[in-house]
Amino acid sequence: MILLLAVLSTFQAPADTALASFVARARAGTEALRHPDAARLAGYHPVGPDFPGMGRHWIHTALILRPIPDAAQPPVLEYAELNGTPTLVGVAYAVLVNADTAPPSLPVPKAAWHFHQGTVDEESFLRNHAGAGHVMPGPGPRLAVVHAWIWLDNPDGLLATDNWALPYARLGLRVPSHGSRAAARALALASGDGGRMYLEALIHAVGQPTDDEMKALAAVVRRHQAEARARTSQRVALEECWGALWNDVQTVVRPEVWERLEALR
Repeated sequence: MILLLAVLSTFQAPADTALASFVARARAGTEALRHPDAARLAGYHPVGPDFPGMGRHWIHTALILRPIPDAAQPPVLEYAELNGTPTLVGVAYAVLVNADTAPPSLPVPKAAWHFHQGTVDEESFLRNHAGAGHVMPGPGPRLAVVHAWIWLDNPDGLLATDNWALPYARLGLRVPSHGSRAAARALALASGDGGRMYLEALIHAVGQPTDDEMKALAAVVRRHQAEARARTSQRVALEECWGALWNDVQTVVRPEVWERLEALR
């Protein structure tokens, strides 16, 4: 087996070899941090919400401030509760930069990086990770961030920002070979109050509805959460549930609110 791997390695492109080495170092460096209790002892602490397609971020401030990240010591760990057990599912690397220029310090494609300005607790962080994007407030320092799903396979790729296998893994379900984001998002809503509260917070942050609109929106989300829970094993039904939710959202908000929310569908 070792001989076979050695032979195969000679056919790998340099970029592939560098990425494989990066992943191996990341896994070796975080093997002892598979549970958040170990992460806390190592200097990490949780921030922000539990993202349905990402888990909750645990950060190590001193590691973020390093100008050159070490693959074996990621400054961000991502945990999610899988079958009732908090579990490390991925890592992220953050590098302080002065513009939207991907740092060359890791062997990953430039397109894998995305950027944040401000703290990870701000609404811009919530918007960015939901695919709604956010406008940088101006020039200045910002964080370039890249995710690596080294402990939970991601159907969209190792370095994709979100991992929509996560809602299935949370419930101990098999990830469908032809799944969709709509079905996964409906499943995330079905999986518990955390999914509902996240979606309501996201709607509030992005749509900026009035208090009365928010009450109506919360009722819509709860109703469709119940419907999604009844369809957790039906991919097509989950997709339909997610689409119906946004159809109902549109009926209870002003046009200008819907225009802001439409990007979340």
